[in-house]
Amino acid sequence: MSDFYISNLTGTLDIDSMVQGLLQPKLQNVKRLQTEKAKLEAVASSISNLLGALKDAQSEIDGWDIDSLFSGKKVDVADDSILTATASKDTPDVSLTLTVDSLAQTEVRVSSNGVTDLNDTIPAATFTLTYWTSDTDSLSYTINFGGGTLQDLVDAINSAQDKVEASIFYDGTSYKLMLSEKDPGASTKETTDTSAVIEVDSNFPLGTLDTLQNATNAKLEVGTSGTIVTSPTNTFENVITGLNVTVSQTGSTTVTIEEDYSQATDTVKDFLDKINGVIDLINKSTGKGKLFQGNVMVTQLKTQFFSLMQPLIKLGVINLDENGKYSLNESAFLNQIENNPDEVKLALSQIQTNFKSVLDQLVSSFEAYKEAQDRQIRNIDNRIKEMQEALKKEEIRLRIQFAKIEDLMYQNDQLRQKLQNFAVPLSQVLNK
Repeated sequence: MSDFYISNLTGTLDIDSMVQGLLQPKLQNVKRLQTEKAKLEAVASSISNLLGALKDAQSEIDGWDIDSLFSGKKVDVADDSILTATASKDTPDVSLTLTVDSLAQTEVRVSSNGVTDLNDTIPAATFTLTYWTSDTDSLSYTINFGGGTLQDLVDAINSAQDKVEASIFYDGTSYKLMLSEKDPGASTKETTDTSAVIEVDSNFPLGTLDTLQNATNAKLEVGTSGTIVTSPTNTFENVITGLNVTVSQTGSTTVTIEEDYSQATDTVKDFLDKINGVIDLINKSTGKGKLFQGNVMVTQLKTQFFSLMQPLIKLGVINLDENGKYSLNESAFLNQIENNPDEVKLALSQIQTNFKSVLDQLVSSFEAYKEAQDRQIRNIDNRIKEMQEALKKEEIRLRIQFAKIEDLMYQNDQLRQKLQNFAVPLSQVLNK
């Protein structure tokens, strides 16, 4: 069984101060390692930020498809309240007058008979619902209605097919069955005086169907030659190759299709932004007194980037500011595309090839750099932990030792008191 000691028994020893004083040199070693760790962590954080920026630039340049950058087309619509349009890379550069003669709408029909109360019972019936997909083709559905309320009839129709939407219509006097087209693009047939898109046979339990709204196709006149194209919806696909049009109201407007190089300019600008992100981090970390001052691995990046950017710099389309950051001279870039498209494509191809190779190497190098820093941090962490555990044991040992000393001092003091108490009566006896 180990000895037990009570500290500060006599109050003559300041054990806390004495222990801390003896441990102070070793505590300073721990603080020194903690300071070193903090510096390494700051460097690791900066490397991580720089590595992230390099990976962003790497991802951006990897995604370039140079041919597609110059294949875009833009559409200018003089009056976009009438229609909107999109074009593909295959759409020819033309200017057309498009006239919207009519808009598409779906057919809506209601039963001639109805009920005055929604709880009224409608007799059972088996009838045929026909949906015409064109003037010559149709789909027929057998509706087995077992009798019940108007809502039951609605449910029976909706569960039996997916072309017609059944619902309830109130005309102010009675509740009737309303049938409407579910998908306007499913039928090209238009309502006429003698035929409809939605029809029922004579077994229908609520009389016949009256037309509430005619089915009509949208009609678009292309050019001025009178050529009319139709669509069951308000969208026309491939009016000319790759040109899709969505109409909003009747009227006439001019549509102009021309080359669109915005994808090329946006792509180059996005890449320059990513490179500038790296340069920002370099500028912030390599100045006087900064983490990477004199670190060749970091400081050389700006020089590398400038060398790699030469194909575009020589074309006169890149601006460079006093901080080493790049920007695209859009007007010069577009002028070069118009006049020297092959040279621009070649320059971008060289930029992609050169940057891709260098960025791949840089990412790999900085990942290794980051791992080395992390390894040092882990090693210091382990050393700090070991030293702290040793200090804890040392503190316990010292406290026990001082407690023993204090205990001995206490015992000596008690003995002294007893001797003094014994000496007084003895002197009295000798005096007598």
